[in-house]
Amino acid sequence: MIKIDYNGLNALEKKLLDSTKECIQHNSTVSITELSAQFDVSTSKISKFVRKLGFESFKQYKKYIISEHNDTSPEKPSSELQRIADYIANFDDRLAHDFWLKIKDCNKLIIYGLGPSYICADYFAYRLRIFSDVFTLATNEVTTVRNSDSKDTKLLVLSTTGLFKSFDEDLSGLNYKEIIFLFEEFRYFPKLQQNTLFYLTNSGGNSKLKPYEKSRTLFFIFLEEVIQKFMPNSKPGE
Repeated sequence: MIKIDYNGLNALEKKLLDSTKECIQHNSTVSITELSAQFDVSTSKISKFVRKLGFESFKQYKKYIISEHNDTSPEKPSSELQRIADYIANFDDRLAHDFWLKIKDCNKLIIYGLGPSYICADYFAYRLRIFSDVFTLATNEVTTVRNSDSKDTKLLVLSTTGLFKSFDEDLSGLNYKEIIFLFEEFRYFPKLQQNTLFYLTNSGGNSKLKPYEKSRTLFFIFLEEVIQKFMPNSKPGE
């Protein structure tokens, strides 16, 4: 599970992101040593930079950049029960904690989801209204998303693949305090890099299924763990 927070980068780091991204896209075999020489920065600085982005290593960062050009789908998708069991066994509570901090730190939250993802959005909004003081509204209407645009409001977008519909046009020019994307599948979206991205898995999922055909079970598991951190007597981060 990966969290990428582009808003936390300074100007030099954003420049390094753009430069390394372009280089990796043109040469997928480039090494960290070659990038170090090309951009006149130390390998340790590049390593520190990719860790700040949320990656464990340069290798994982490079895989993320080139993932949109590769088929990362498993040849033999596991059963849904096995997929859920694997997710639970490797559940990263640090990601849930970071996500909880993002939600906790807002007065108003608009949750946007399409198709089955809207059901997850509505469920999460319902649970937040019970256990938090955050004013929450779930919607599947882009008009509501655009009309709710405000500096004291955050926008949370739920999408399993990010491929059902492009968010570029719908969300362009908005003035939310922060726009957060929660994806299940691991995929690179260059036009969303100014936002905060959370990924629940490291894989591209089952390519045989259309986005609206895919299960949202992992969303419910993850979001319920986030809700637990709002409950009385809970100790987030422990």
